[in-house]
Amino acid sequence: MKKILHYYSLTPEWQIPFAKQLDTSVEDDKIIVFPEKFGHGHSYFTEVTAGISVYFVDISIHQAIKLCRQKSEHELYIFHFDLSEHINLIKIDNEDYQIGSYDKLDLAIIDNQIESSYKPTLNERTFALRILVDKKLLNDFIEKYKHKIESSGKIQKKDAFYHYGNIDSNSILLLKSLKTKSIRDVSFAPYIKGVSLKLLGNFFNRFYDSENKKNILTEAENDAIDKTKNFLLSNLHSPFPSVTFLATMAGMSESKYKMAFKKCNDTTPNNFFIHEKMKLAQQILQSGEYSSITEVIYELNYSKLSYFSSKYFEIIGKKPMEDFIKKPHHKK
Repeated sequence: MKKILHYYSLTPEWQIPFAKQLDTSVEDDKIIVFPEKFGHGHSYFTEVTAGISVYFVDISIHQAIKLCRQKSEHELYIFHFDLSEHINLIKIDNEDYQIGSYDKLDLAIIDNQIESSYKPTLNERTFALRILVDKKLLNDFIEKYKHKIESSGKIQKKDAFYHYGNIDSNSILLLKSLKTKSIRDVSFAPYIKGVSLKLLGNFFNRFYDSENKKNILTEAENDAIDKTKNFLLSNLHSPFPSVTFLATMAGMSESKYKMAFKKCNDTTPNNFFIHEKMKLAQQILQSGEYSSITEVIYELNYSKLSYFSSKYFEIIGKKPMEDFIKKPHHKK
């Protein structure tokens, strides 16, 4: 296994020794393209605003590497958002965590004075974003967080702050949007800066809202429901995955999951899924890319036109044929 030692700073100079260990170089103080002997992909670093920088990684490796971040004199907190569709391993203050899979936790906040390491899974797309924030900008948050930990009876090591939790559903959509962007595009720099500020805003809004609002569900339970809701929205072309599957994903019993989902969304998981699926069906019917409604129902994983038509009319208020735009037939 190749071990890469590195550190972080708010300015780009830390990338130079990092790139040398990968036998490559840094382009324009921003981009590191991973050499073919390790895999393929890239990383991107830029300063966002005073006291905030962002480091974005989108790679698939075929040689095992371990990225070992060392302590440095830079007073930072690292917000690690991991949207990989598999499990990566992260070690924080000598404790192992799994991060990145849909049924695992996918957000870590780490004090730069605590060493950590990160092992991407081989032959899978690792997709993560790290926002580096000057500690001086976060004094109020850290004090409130430590107070919450002490009030809960949990042990927090002195001067060893770290947090491990879930990305909210809005932030997941922001992160997913980066998958469609090219780092070579001139608009990428302002786009990722905007995404980074929104991600921080979403996190702190949730944190301070939980300080001020009482809810039957805990913050973690709300996050778990959001995660299953996002999973449903990402899989509308597939059959409904079952309440058992979703409850397991949320870490709840089926009865608690159904209650919690309805509390958050005013409907059942299955009704939510069908409603969103019919909205997608309307877009597909009107796209002009299909030759028959049969093709459309197969696209949405239905086998019976009668069932699809009844659900479509129930939710959209029209028959599918009323919305269907047939694909033009081009003569050769």
